[in-house]
Amino acid sequence: MNSTEHMNFRHYGRSYHLKINTSKDLQRAVELDEAHWVAVSSPISTVNCDGEFLSLLDTDKNGRIRCQELKNAIRWILKVLSDHSGITEARGTLRLKEINLADPDGQQIHDAALKILKKLGRRETEQISLDEVRRIRQQVESMPVSEAGIILPEAAEKSEIATFIADVVATIGGIGHPSGVQGINQAKLDEFLSKAKAFLLWHEQGKIPDGQIKTDIMPLGNGTSAAYAVLVELQDKIDQYFAQCKALALEERLGQRMGITEAELQELDLDDPAVIEEVLKQGSLAKPKASGELNFEDQINPAYAKTLERFRHEVIGQVLGESENKMTPEQWQQIKNFFGAHQKWVQAKPSPELEGLGVQKLQGYLDERFNKAVRELIAKSTETAFVLDNIRLTEQLLLYQRYMIELANNFVSFPHLYDPDSRAVFEMGSLVMDGRRFNLTVKAVNRAEHSKIAKASNMYVLYVEIVPKDTDQKYEVAVPVTWGTKGNLCVGKRGVFYDIGGNEADAKVVQIIENPISLGEALLNPFQRLGKMLTGKIESITAQADKKFDSQAATVMNRTTTATPAAGGTGGMLLGGGLAIAALGSALAYITKTLADTSWLAILVGVLVAVLLVMIPISLVAFIKLRKRNLSAILEGSGWAINARMRLTRKQGKGFTDRPSYPKGSKGVHPMRWGLLAAVVAVLAVLLAGGYLAKWCLSKRDQQSVTKPVDKQTSPSETGQNKELPGI
Repeated sequence: MNSTEHMNFRHYGRSYHLKINTSKDLQRAVELDEAHWVAVSSPISTVNCDGEFLSLLDTDKNGRIRCQELKNAIRWILKVLSDHSGITEARGTLRLKEINLADPDGQQIHDAALKILKKLGRRETEQISLDEVRRIRQQVESMPVSEAGIILPEAAEKSEIATFIADVVATIGGIGHPSGVQGINQAKLDEFLSKAKAFLLWHEQGKIPDGQIKTDIMPLGNGTSAAYAVLVELQDKIDQYFAQCKALALEERLGQRMGITEAELQELDLDDPAVIEEVLKQGSLAKPKASGELNFEDQINPAYAKTLERFRHEVIGQVLGESENKMTPEQWQQIKNFFGAHQKWVQAKPSPELEGLGVQKLQGYLDERFNKAVRELIAKSTETAFVLDNIRLTEQLLLYQRYMIELANNFVSFPHLYDPDSRAVFEMGSLVMDGRRFNLTVKAVNRAEHSKIAKASNMYVLYVEIVPKDTDQKYEVAVPVTWGTKGNLCVGKRGVFYDIGGNEADAKVVQIIENPISLGEALLNPFQRLGKMLTGKIESITAQADKKFDSQAATVMNRTTTATPAAGGTGGMLLGGGLAIAALGSALAYITKTLADTSWLAILVGVLVAVLLVMIPISLVAFIKLRKRNLSAILEGSGWAINARMRLTRKQGKGFTDRPSYPKGSKGVHPMRWGLLAAVVAVLAVLLAGGYLAKWCLSKRDQQSVTKPVDKQTSPSETGQNKELPGI
């Protein structure tokens, strides 16, 4: 019977996931069409799992795991093991009796396991663990001869061969050995021997033949090298001096530009001996002269005086035949020409790094016994490679047995993502911020690319920079906010991040994708907007009243000042105070009348209509977006290739964004917060009651003004005042 007949699926987030609990389920995953896999490709960098296991799965070494690579790995482990119980149990130990000896790889693994057990001093019937295999592998890799033919000095039995290998590494560098130190391979051996031959050939060219006291290369015999060294030490300074003399002969004013400028001199700390010494080294050999010669009896730069004296006696005396007290440019050129052949020979020196070994030692290393001994050691690497191949094959089987079902449940299916007690392999840890714990975090290798895709998730997403302790290896994670409200979340907000291993790191929000977080927040949003609208309206009315107050107060004050120019002192202050009170009364009447002109029913209806006009479309859009929240877009932004549309469930939303409850029995903590809702209701009630009260007051006043006759004895001044201040 075909295994596909027994495939069981579970429904998560509006998609179907193959149930994978046993080795048989793995076989069914291989037979299942990839179109029904939740994921078909993922980058290794976003997966929290054993690095060696992931590297083995990535057979083409492109940094990604594809569905075909996973299928091949499943087929291999099912073929190599005759008993698949270890796969189902995800065991980290291998029982030798469960290996399929009829399979070539199985036989090879069995033989390697027996040797490892023997090395460990264990009986052949026992099982072997992943840690034990890795320990033996490290021992083999640390052997002086590696699988890649890289040998260490310790590989040689004779001390002279070990010294030879060490000298090769010290002079021309080595190759990285698995143990972490430097060794040599065949290529490095050939390179050293070739360079040694070239260096010895160059050295031979400089030798003076028997019966001769000098050559073109050694014009002063054995004293050539010492004299040339003095010349080289002064060559740049002498060239500089004669060049300055030539310039001075052409134009005397050029001398003003030579040496340290006045501005530079002002910045120097001439109380510091080190500064003075540096100034002398940068200065001229002597003061340039238009005549052009260098007179050794003149004032010489103290930094070069002793060396110049040696040059005078050891070079000029031997080259020109006498130690003169001055040197012309022509004589200087003659001296340089004298050492021309020697200079070319020195500059042609090959591999100067070998010079420290000495000619005699290099000649000895060209003896065939050194070459032969190292080649024999390198040949032994074939045996090491064979042993390591077997050990690594055993390690591969153990890794596949331990992690295959776990990876399949995070690739073919995603049950761990929907289980609050489990962690998916792509989850990086938990973020603690703004009084909440955000439990779903995925690595965002490229934030710009991730944000482009994550916008289609209809989720509120934080991009958080993680800075682990004691390292500068920063990275970023994408954190969906799936429950509650925005709260105090903003760019720059700081928190703490705990990775899967429990390690703590600093965290900072660097970018946010805005979307509705919950229906409650969406329903509250219209009230927040209404509050802003009402606040703005009241501020507008108050501003108009302020303008009316300022205008009428200024008018009355101007009239008062004009009518009673002699008034002053306390009387003027009282009059001004009375007028100010009158103006305030006028402003208050304006505000009251503005509110009273609208009926309380109109106010109530207007408020309700405004709330509904804002609430209905916003709530509808928010509801649709919340229903469409898609977790697959978050993973796709991290480089995963996802088939299924993974909707965010209500249970997931609460689990991914958790506000932990206070400890049981805590005092002074209210289980629910009604303050904000109560404040909104109170503001609306006050506004409605205030509007109705203002209307009632004005209607009563209007009734009294209609029934009460006008007093004809009213003084003209009062009449005039009433005209100026209506409503008082």
